[in-house]
Amino acid sequence: MRLSTTLILLLATIQRIEAATTHRVEFDSNGINLVGNLFLPDGVDLTATNASLPAVVVGHPWTGVKEQTAGLYAESLAEYGFATLAFDAAYQGESGGLTEDVKNAVSYLTTLSGLVDPERIAGLGICASGGYVSYAAQTDKRIKALATVSAFDVGQYHREPWGGGEVNYTALNDLFAAASERRTREAATGDVELVFSAPMSPEEVTPDLPLMFREAYDYYRTARGMHPRAPNVYVTRSEELMATYDSFDNMRLVSPRPVLIIYGSRADTGYFSQRAYANALEPKEEFVVPNATHFDLYDHTNATVPRLVDFLRESI
Repeated sequence: MRLSTTLILLLATIQRIEAATTHRVEFDSNGINLVGNLFLPDGVDLTATNASLPAVVVGHPWTGVKEQTAGLYAESLAEYGFATLAFDAAYQGESGGLTEDVKNAVSYLTTLSGLVDPERIAGLGICASGGYVSYAAQTDKRIKALATVSAFDVGQYHREPWGGGEVNYTALNDLFAAASERRTREAATGDVELVFSAPMSPEEVTPDLPLMFREAYDYYRTARGMHPRAPNVYVTRSEELMATYDSFDNMRLVSPRPVLIIYGSRADTGYFSQRAYANALEPKEEFVVPNATHFDLYDHTNATVPRLVDFLRESI
């Protein structure tokens, strides 16, 4: 099902019903301490025992942190009456393998007895976490509804040409060989090679770059979204792990739980969302925001948040 522009405008008239308060929380994820921001509707205390709020785990983009777009979405949803958790994934931000982090974030919410209703937890993933949260929801049945915004599959990105297409197995095996060499070099020297996930200077923003990466500089390296705990780097050899991972191959496993896929009509990453939607079973919905790019939806939420609120109220 695909919604029209008229319905988008109608949904945008939904009003916030309350403000939100922020609580810094920590929880364990397979022995790693993760740090998150728990947003609660104003007037609900962290020690409440009879609130039974519906809750949403919100994942951040690839190499991002909780204070950026994930925090914006989490706080916005809390203003509509949801308990929301935006957290730094392992080795990101303040936190000391991402899909298990999503499941452990769900586990943390289930420990908030009386504050959160453990039968009413949803997952929301933005950019790469749109893939990670989807992957987690395929097997974690505690996630009762799934939504993505500007989804990005790091596995498909590393396997296929930009825009999708046939896998070049020669290039893929070259990637694996390079990763193997880096592991050997790490063992010998202790040095870990890092690579940036976005352009770091205006000079690197060239016309031949895909639109998403040109936009990435504007979001991550300017006052618009820049954060000191988000250097936008990853371990180069981890490309071998990402290339063998697939966010959306088993989307059918989410059914009969509802799925909402949101992306912009001008997003050159839209093919990731379209694949996720195609592989999901009913009930599912594709919500395309007119004239919006991948990064537009990071901080322009006038169309996305109202639709998410409506979807979550119906689903959890």
